Amino acid sequence: MRFLNALLLSALAVPVAAMAQTSLPAGTQHFVLYQGDKTVGSADRTIQPTGVGYTLTSQGKVSLSKFSYSFSQTQHLDKSLNLVSSQITGNVNGKPVTFTAHADSTGREFQLGINADGKNTQNSVDRHQHLVLLSDLDPAAYTILTQIVIQKPQTSWALIPKEQGILVPTDLTPDTSVRGRLNGNQIDVQHATVVVGEQNPVSVELFYGHDGDLLEADLPEQNFYVVRDGFKLIDRPKPVLPRGQNPPAQDQQGQQQQYPQPQQQ
Repeated sequence: MRFLNALLLSALAVPVAAMAQTSLPAGTQHFVLYQGDKTVGSADRTIQPTGVGYTLTSQGKVSLSKFSYSFSQTQHLDKSLNLVSSQITGNVNGKPVTFTAHADSTGREFQLGINADGKNTQNSVDRHQHLVLLSDLDPAAYTILTQIVIQKPQTSWALIPKEQGILVPTDLTPDTSVRGRLNGNQIDVQHATVVVGEQNPVSVELFYGHDGDLLEADLPEQNFYVVRDGFKLIDRPKPVLPRGQNPPAQDQQGQQQQYPQPQQQ
């Protein structure tokens, strides 16, 4: 614990800490995971403020006919939402995997550790401002990504916890607001599109409240939807797909495939 506190405090002194401080809503939220019109899993996200920033924990599970995936993550952020350290444990089709990232003593690089298929791999990548550790179907990751959108930086990054750790730029595009219902009450919903990567890019459609808290994250190329309990999007905008990508699956009437919403309380 003393080592972790020292690492967190040292990270505050490096240039990435120059970001304006922001705040995250404390507490736990439950999300339902859909693929197309089917419920395929669930996930939870907990935010806990600390003396030097935030601790975010998240876990989730997806079960498909030929694919299973579960994860659990704990990440520590400073008060400006810069990632300081993270540990992910997961299971993909019955095979355990782990991914760790922590800022080095200078605060300018992440030291990465990956264990998959019985092999341990070490790597390092640059530690940038406005960076999110973008694990699959993780509401904690989409929460941080939403906060980066709100800050409107000129450059932003995603660290993908796959292979040896993949660091890619992201392109953030705030869009017009839409309407939705949260626990039966109609609300104004903010919307933004994030394109992740330059080669073989993928998009994430984010929907969030005026307080910046995540309500829904859509992955249109994979046809996955991460939806907060009690939330329903009323007027869904057409997704913005990166160049060269195919549109979402369509039903026999040629309409974009939709999914059932959670029952309102």
